[in-house]
Amino acid sequence: MPDDLLELMRERIAVGLGREETRKAIEGWERTALLTLKDGRAYHFIVKDNDITVHEGPIDSPDIKIESDAETVRKLFMEEMSAASAILRRKLKVKGAASDLMRIRHIF
Repeated sequence: MPDDLLELMRERIAVGLGREETRKAIEGWERTALLTLKDGRAYHFIVKDNDITVHEGPIDSPDIKIESDAETVRKLFMEEMSAASAILRRKLKVKGAASDLMRIRHIF
């Protein structure tokens, strides 16, 4: 069974990488992020070489930890909800260095 959320994230990241604002935000930045969903699924993001990739499964010692649910993540990637709004509504929890948190919004 294909993972529709994974495919959506990959498609929307590709769209985001087409934006100058996103490219500038990740230029020279190397980080890993772990996204854990309430249903137990996990994904990890690698920001490296001015690119962002997303993979199934956890990653050891991520720089950033993100917790949410599948519907909120879908809305974030479809730009139907902002990360700030999701955080305020307690639908999204993000842990990491403050400087990283300012950049991570360009992934979501």
